Amino acid sequence: MKKIFTLILLSSVVWATTVTFKGEEVTLNSKGIKVGQEAPEFTAVSKDFTEVKVGGKKDKVQVIAFLPSFDSSTCKLETIAFNNKVSEMKNVVVTVISKDLPFAIGKFCADNKIKNVITLSDYKDANNVLRYGATISSPVFLEGFFSRVVYVVDTNGKVAYKEVVKEIHQEPNYNEVIRAVNRLSY
Repeated sequence: MKKIFTLILLSSVVWATTVTFKGEEVTLNSKGIKVGQEAPEFTAVSKDFTEVKVGGKKDKVQVIAFLPSFDSSTCKLETIAFNNKVSEMKNVVVTVISKDLPFAIGKFCADNKIKNVITLSDYKDANNVLRYGATISSPVFLEGFFSRVVYVVDTNGKVAYKEVVKEIHQEPNYNEVIRAVNRLSY
C-alpha cells in the first residue's frame, strides 16, 4: 500500500502543477502545454450558446485565458483589463474561458461593457481543456474549476507564451502577455 501511495504522489509531482488558493495548495490536472507545442483546438460555448473553436491555427494571434469564475473580483478585473488592453492591439483575439453558465457570462458582459474579448463557457465538457493544464484536480471543493492560466498562441497554432498564475487570487502579468503578443503581431 505504501508503494502505491508513493507512486501516486510521485506521478502527481511529475505530471501536475501546483498553485495556491488563498495560500492553500491547489493541484492542477497536468503541467499543460509547453511553449513551442501545438495548442489543440477545442470547442466552448458563447453567452448566446454558439459553439466557438479556440486554439489551433488561426488568422490572428490568440490570447487564451482560463479563469475560475467571471463572478469573482479578480476574474472580473482580469476580464476588464484584457477588454481594455485588447482594444489597442492589432491582429489579436482574446478569449476568456470559465465554467460559468452562458447566462451568467452574458449578464457579466452587459454589466461590465465587455465588447473587445470573447467570453466563453466550458460548462459542457472540459475534456479537451484538460490538455491545457488549467483544470483544478484538488482540493475537492475546487475540483473541475479552472485555475488562472494564460496562453499566447501564434497564427500557426503554436504556444508562444504561457503563464500559470501561482496564486489564483492574483491577476496575470499583463505586460508579459502584451510583450508576447507584440512579438508575434504584424
